[in-house]
Amino acid sequence: MKKVRFYDEEKYKWALDSALDALSREDKKTFMNRVFDMSVASNLDQMDILYMFAQTSYSTSLISSFIYGGHK
Repeated sequence: MKKVRFYDEEKYKWALDSALDALSREDKKTFMNRVFDMSVASNLDQMDILYMFAQTSYSTSLISSFIYGGHK
């Protein structure tokens, strides 16, 4: 993944927090709006950001599976 450059780090962090909150509420429209905001506040495009969320989810799933016995 490419190195992230922030144009507005405060906006990026706010958008990330808001996107995670929208995910927990299953609010797709707000989530996608925050992904857009994150792309505007950094040099990442929306696909990079969605890929980052997917990688995090996959990694968390692997760790959780290993901890709770899914590694058998």
